[in-house]
Amino acid sequence: MLPGSDHDNTRDGLTSLLSGDYTCFAASSAEAAMRLIVARDFDLILTDIHLPDASGLEICRLVRKLSADTIVIAMTAMTDTGYRDRALREGILYYIEKPFSPEKLLIWIKSALRCQVLARRSRGTPQRAEAVATR
Repeated sequence: MLPGSDHDNTRDGLTSLLSGDYTCFAASSAEAAMRLIVARDFDLILTDIHLPDASGLEICRLVRKLSADTIVIAMTAMTDTGYRDRALREGILYYIEKPFSPEKLLIWIKSALRCQVLARRSRGTPQRAEAVATR
């Protein structure tokens, strides 16, 4: 899992929340996240829609080029439904509006990973044990 955020508290909180159950690689910027995404295979990427150096949509586009089944979940404080719809069309699985509870985030992640496991089994694709997140 790649939790990424340009906010230290958010990134550290996500990493702490997820590292008990998942292998995590944290990123403090879109550039750092993209370097990790190119270098490794991830099951899941958790990203903020707005990062100082790029958008979560740019991260999603890179992920789609490299791996069709990597899950991308976006977090945002924006309530613009047009932007949300665009994000979902571009391949973001869940568009989570802040604030949200850690428990709810874990439910979304577990649900997404469960669907991914079933899809991979149906295709005979091997399982991985890593995912990614950005704020």
